[in-house]
Amino acid sequence: MAGESLYFDSADFEGWESRYRANFINSLGGFKSFNLLISRNSEGVLNAAPFFSVQHIGSNPPLLSLIFRPHTVERHSLENFRTSGLATINAVSAEIVDQAHQAAAKYPRHISELEAVGLSAIQRDFTIPYLKESHLGIGVQWVSEQRIHANNTLLVVASIKEVHLSKPEALIEDGLIEQHRLNTVSVNGLDTYYMPQPLKRLAYPEPDLKPKEKAWPKKN
Repeated sequence: MAGESLYFDSADFEGWESRYRANFINSLGGFKSFNLLISRNSEGVLNAAPFFSVQHIGSNPPLLSLIFRPHTVERHSLENFRTSGLATINAVSAEIVDQAHQAAAKYPRHISELEAVGLSAIQRDFTIPYLKESHLGIGVQWVSEQRIHANNTLLVVASIKEVHLSKPEALIEDGLIEQHRLNTVSVNGLDTYYMPQPLKRLAYPEPDLKPKEKAWPKKN
């Protein structure tokens, strides 16, 4: 019936087809960032893997986290990052979303996803190259890992060692990176991509006061 709310519980989840369940559960949390993690194996081959799980952990020291699926099969990104201790996280923009999505395919260890999907690496001062086509690259160093016992995934904490921003106009006066100026893509679920747009900025909240809109140092 139109307008009627929906209700689901654990019995429904268990009865669903696996792909339907994965899409539903993955989209519950809403929009996530879309990044390519670049790592290098001991033979020098670059691996590039899509990640939707990059999360802020802290600003001082600068830390972020990534979720890796259980290491029950070959996980090239996990193995490379764990061994070398270094990787780069590269924001995916609308111009390269198709190639970045294709990088999730199960290529053999000796095949670089970058070459396979038509993307390029660029070597900067950091040991691991960055994605040339990305407007925002983060050089990270492995800090620690914790097993999430509920499903055997791994939460990896990494320290932010450096940042490369190809469009200086995206960095405004108070330190905010305006991701929409980079054409950065968001993802919902596992395969549905969106272009985020700014809505408003709000001032720091104070008890018993109504939220106040915060002026943008740069107008859109």
